[in-house]
Amino acid sequence: MSLQVTPARSLFVALGMLVLPAFAALSEIGQPASPILVSDDGISLIDSKTLSRRWQRLQGEQTFEPAIAAGRILVSSSRGLYAIDRRQGDILWRLPDKQLGFTPVIDGDAVYLASRDGRLTAIDSRQGGVIWETALQGWVYPPALAGELLFTGGSDATLWAIERGSGRVAWSRPLGQEMVYSPVALADGRIVVTTFDREIISFNQAGQLLWRQRYPAILKTPIVTDEGLIFSGMDQVLRAVDGGSGRLLWQQRLPQPLAAELGYQRGLILAALENGDIWLIDSSRGTLQQAYHIPRESVATPRFSGERLLGFIHAFGGPKAVVATRLEQSNRK
Repeated sequence: MSLQVTPARSLFVALGMLVLPAFAALSEIGQPASPILVSDDGISLIDSKTLSRRWQRLQGEQTFEPAIAAGRILVSSSRGLYAIDRRQGDILWRLPDKQLGFTPVIDGDAVYLASRDGRLTAIDSRQGGVIWETALQGWVYPPALAGELLFTGGSDATLWAIERGSGRVAWSRPLGQEMVYSPVALADGRIVVTTFDREIISFNQAGQLLWRQRYPAILKTPIVTDEGLIFSGMDQVLRAVDGGSGRLLWQQRLPQPLAAELGYQRGLILAALENGDIWLIDSSRGTLQQAYHIPRESVATPRFSGERLLGFIHAFGGPKAVVATRLEQSNRK
């Protein structure tokens, strides 16, 4: 089955026979008081103090999570890769492409774009020119960077190591099943991937298998915390896993499916649920610390801005930032 993506407020990626939410994304520019980017019916810049929408671009286009490079916002859409001026929202350049790319990955002045036709392309983020392009099998996901290599994979059930400077394939390793989404590179250079066979697999940069563990549910790409890797599963269970061994550290069942990607701030996992609740979970123990609520389902990852916890809903043709309301213990569901 080919990859299909619906408009940004309700993004879904069809992978094989399984449908995964590809949640509207949120990125921060600079310090906590700086503006916030949200991908929902295009790309919007939200002022974190006033919570007003400064500008909105690419309305009606399918967009993935943006990346930031030297004052430019790089975002992949249904019409290609765009570079957008951060302050005014002016479009600086567009690299047209009929094949939908995923979230771009920044590497200095280069940006890497993986697409559903198996191409991994290195692009000059300043002018939009192509540096190199490598054709792989199936669709491939945004790469992880470690040392001088890029690591990617996708529907071909293969992990590929690509030289950053040339795009040449350094090595490949079979995974036994297609990847769920992007690999993750840890601080020590180890690579972690998840597959639709419910496995987490870790390699070193030379391609040596370090460990592999199978879990009860399909797990998505983790977020990396100080304590370990936090995975959300298709069974509504969050799992913390030791990155060195794959050993389970803790797990926490959620009462509702996730409505957006997990966040991580101040030692807490921020989980936005479909009923509008936002759970704050201790990343070291997996215990619920506090629950908040916003009036509608989240379209982006919640985040702290100063002393406020912000949620993001769809309103008036785009994203709207709202201050989450704290729930009392008796009101938690």
